[in-house]
Amino acid sequence: MAMMAMLIPEVVQDPLMLPIVLALVVGALAYLCSRVSPLACKLLALVGSALVLWFGIAIAGRTTDLVFSREWISLTKDIAFVVDLAPSPLGMVVLIGGAAFSLLITIYSFRAMAGKYWEGKFYAYLLWAMAGCSIVGLADNLLVLLVGWELVTLMLFLMVNQGRRGAEAGGAKTYGILGFADACLLLAIVLLVAEGGTGNLALTREKLLSASAMGPMGYFIYVLIMIAGLAKAGAIPLHTWIPSIAEDAPTPVMALLPAAMDKLLGIYLLAVLVLRLFSPDQAMGTVMMIVGAVTIIAAVLMAMMQHNLKKLLSFHAVSQVGYMVLGIGTGTPIGIIGGLFHMLNHAIYKSNLFLMSGAVGRATGSDEIEDMGGLARSLPVTFICGLIAAMAISGVPPLNGFASKWLVYQGALQVPNHSLGVTFVVVAVFGSALTLASFVKVIYSAFLSPAPKGAASATKKRPRENFFMAAPMVVLALACVVLGLCPGLAIDNIFSPAVSGAAEEITTTGTGAVVTGITGDLGLWSPSQATILILIGIVLGLILVAIITGLKKVRVVRPFLGGEIAGASDDRFRVPGTHFYETMDRIPIVGTLLKHGQQGAMDLYHWLSRYGQTFIDVLRSGHTGLVNLYVAWCLLGIAVTLVYLLISAGI
Repeated sequence: MAMMAMLIPEVVQDPLMLPIVLALVVGALAYLCSRVSPLACKLLALVGSALVLWFGIAIAGRTTDLVFSREWISLTKDIAFVVDLAPSPLGMVVLIGGAAFSLLITIYSFRAMAGKYWEGKFYAYLLWAMAGCSIVGLADNLLVLLVGWELVTLMLFLMVNQGRRGAEAGGAKTYGILGFADACLLLAIVLLVAEGGTGNLALTREKLLSASAMGPMGYFIYVLIMIAGLAKAGAIPLHTWIPSIAEDAPTPVMALLPAAMDKLLGIYLLAVLVLRLFSPDQAMGTVMMIVGAVTIIAAVLMAMMQHNLKKLLSFHAVSQVGYMVLGIGTGTPIGIIGGLFHMLNHAIYKSNLFLMSGAVGRATGSDEIEDMGGLARSLPVTFICGLIAAMAISGVPPLNGFASKWLVYQGALQVPNHSLGVTFVVVAVFGSALTLASFVKVIYSAFLSPAPKGAASATKKRPRENFFMAAPMVVLALACVVLGLCPGLAIDNIFSPAVSGAAEEITTTGTGAVVTGITGDLGLWSPSQATILILIGIVLGLILVAIITGLKKVRVVRPFLGGEIAGASDDRFRVPGTHFYETMDRIPIVGTLLKHGQQGAMDLYHWLSRYGQTFIDVLRSGHTGLVNLYVAWCLLGIAVTLVYLLISAGI
């Protein structure tokens, strides 16, 4: 063993490097085995993600005495880029969360991806994405963070292109938008180095940078990093890559990256921006809150109009980002903790919802909502897990989505401009109501409505639950319940330490989290007491129904419509869930906005490609092929440059 340890480089032996190196090496092995043995790739992904999760938990237990620092590139005596790794409570959420979701998606994919010709490569890309997530979680300077960030972006592009025909367009759009975000982050790094050397890239410092003290350049850098985080998380107007890939990308890819990893990375960068790089700025916080509020409402309205289940879920993935951005933008400890807690909660229930959509799509052979129905009896586990996740994302107490949204509301009420904070709270609560309405349509359409004629769920040969697809959903559904009933598990142990000065604002009791502060009694939330009251209400309601039905026997008859008796398998009398909110497109102003939204009015990629092509055509028209004309343009450019230099020199 001693000999083996001597053969292993010192870098690999470091505890902080182990999860990164392990994920990269096991991913390479899976890629080499991809054409030979998909089963070997499955086992490698299972073991690799489990080991990274184990190492992540071990690192989280001793975050105070671990540090890794090695010089990477030395440009000058004063400028040297160093590989700095150091665990932090918030960074460990990214690492452990990325590994946990990779493990669950690997198990789900045993059945969901079986038989695909690129099945082996999928597991290799999954492991490499987990490696990138680990790098970001452990990075202690922005340049190292960018390396992991880019790796996850590349894996997303490769995994999206493994989908159905047509996925290439969505993959190109995704890489274009996220590539722009990466370029913004790289430019911010360059400007930070130019402003104060590589020390400005450190994520651990005694004093945060001040955007106002740095002048316009400070605000510009702030905005660049904010754009990168918003694009990765999928906030409006940099959100359209998520709906564009939803229909054609493999379901496990949507559950792993846009639903979980990308949300963790994007919101983590925003948290790094306001907690570890720049001191809070009220003006930029207000901008964040506005972006968050617009994202909540605009995306949830778009979701209500969708007929494709995965595209509907993708717009909800965008809408929920608004709560995270709104919470961080408040600049208050409670709001920031609420936004970060919602980041974790969203990754849990949104990943569960995408896994549910995959199981439903596999059972019905379609992702279109109108083709679904009658699956509650055939897929009871999927139904229950999907229902829990739907209630969690809608903010129904006592589940985890409500707990984090409640903190965001309290944070918004504590902003200096109280009327503005109240406005944002109203918008956020209204967004939750629309989310609930949208998922009433989803649950009814997929599980409770009559199955369409000829569907598998309407025949004797009904679809059945698959263990590998159901087990991850059960784990995620339980997480929704546990974090809803005991939010202090995450708040006290993870998010409160990560937010300086928040410990005195958030405490725990035996029944859950109690939020106090200038909001007074408005901040009180006891999950255990609320759960007991909710259960009492349900029991009393059932007793009342039993009494009413017991006093008078209910006569059940088949519907009689238009002179005909409606048959169970007659689609003429079937009302699909897609008809629930059809009138929305006829509401003045709202209907017009939704129509333009469907046509790409909120899609910056659409507008840039449209007018960018016009600009390219103008430049192309100048390429005549005449050398004399090119020389003339060059001479004119040199002359203009010389005149500018002479004027600048005062000559």
